[in-house]
Amino acid sequence: MTTTKQMIEHAVELYNAGDVDAFLELYADDAVLTLPEGTYRGRDAIRRSFVEQWTGFPDSHISAELIVAEGDTIAEEFTYQGTNTGPVAMPDGNTLPASGRHVEMKAMQLIKTRAGKVVRHDIFLDTGTMAEQMGWSHPGSPAT
Repeated sequence: MTTTKQMIEHAVELYNAGDVDAFLELYADDAVLTLPEGTYRGRDAIRRSFVEQWTGFPDSHISAELIVAEGDTIAEEFTYQGTNTGPVAMPDGNTLPASGRHVEMKAMQLIKTRAGKVVRHDIFLDTGTMAEQMGWSHPGSPAT
């Protein structure tokens, strides 16, 4: 039997390998993913979100720093890193061209599972740091 902690450790391995199909098998059909840019309902929408992310940052990598698992709930603190070598999909539907810039930021996620599948996945990112590292804003000013 797989524990929730083992599940998240396996998810990190799949994410870092960019194995979208195996990664998405961890999600229930009716799962909900919430990111700073929006909410994605169902496995197909979640797939689009991660494919867009890997398209913009194909070397996306997360390093787990703290994993707390209790029952069907997982909380994880991690560092996200990636280099922007592809187009970045924006929440308004526009895309930004690749900048070649590398980003690194702290993040947290809260995951709820049911019967061994992710049903709710909330990711909290330091979007201000990302915008600054991407050159989308200057320190202390709003993103443009």
